[in-house]
Amino acid sequence: MASRTHQLTVGRPPRSTLGTIAETLESIWERRELISRLTLTAIRRRGADSVLGHVWWVLDPALQMVIYTILVTFIRQRSQPDFPLFIFVALLPWKWFSSALGTASESIRKRDKVLRQIAFPQITLPAANIVESVFEFCVGLIPLFALYLVYPNHLTLWVLALPLIIIVQLLVTIPFAITLSAVNVFYRDIGNTLTHVLRLWFYLSPSLYSIETMRDMVKNYPALDFLVSLNPFTWIFSGYRDVLFAGRAPDLVPLLTLSVVSIFFTFVAIHIFRRMAPNFVKVL
Repeated sequence: MASRTHQLTVGRPPRSTLGTIAETLESIWERRELISRLTLTAIRRRGADSVLGHVWWVLDPALQMVIYTILVTFIRQRSQPDFPLFIFVALLPWKWFSSALGTASESIRKRDKVLRQIAFPQITLPAANIVESVFEFCVGLIPLFALYLVYPNHLTLWVLALPLIIIVQLLVTIPFAITLSAVNVFYRDIGNTLTHVLRLWFYLSPSLYSIETMRDMVKNYPALDFLVSLNPFTWIFSGYRDVLFAGRAPDLVPLLTLSVVSIFFTFVAIHIFRRMAPNFVKVL
């Protein structure tokens, strides 16, 4: 009776989606030194592009504050007391968000030569841009706290809750930045339209007005009222203003909800990035 030999082929089992995401997060952590170097390089480059250099990181939000104060206070005459501080508390985090998305969306496309020459986790590129935008936000805190010299009554112990709001905004920013960095490689029009989308998003947020005033303005337009409620920056701006302007505890329920939803979409964004990454070099 002929014997039959069975051979077992042992190979690497296919990774699950969660396994792939975990591997990506691990690779980001292992390349944290590379991310730091990329971030420092970008910071130095941006500082060398103009005469004033990094002073613009402080000057730009301050000038925007002056412009919006003139627009709302003197032209539209709809401002509220201590409006410069009120608007700056929203302008600073929005500048962080828009800057992170703008630089991250170009992070892969502008490094096509590096991608062809060196093998490394490409997701470190948008990660470095996110870190850079956080650093820029921290520099912007200098004029914010300088404003408390003019409006000292708004500075309370609730300012210690600021890191909580920052973490929530960071969690919201990450999935947008990662997704845009990948999708913009294949669909270049996204980068061109991003500025206009962000501008519209800013005005659909309670940026120039309080959330109560914003709700009153759109109460006759159910679709706009729904968008305002769905807008994550409705709750992020409210959180910043609670701790930095009103001197009270932030509403934790929407902030925690935003955090959970953002973590889920971060996993989705990493999955999308991993699916697209093998084809980056082919289209760049």
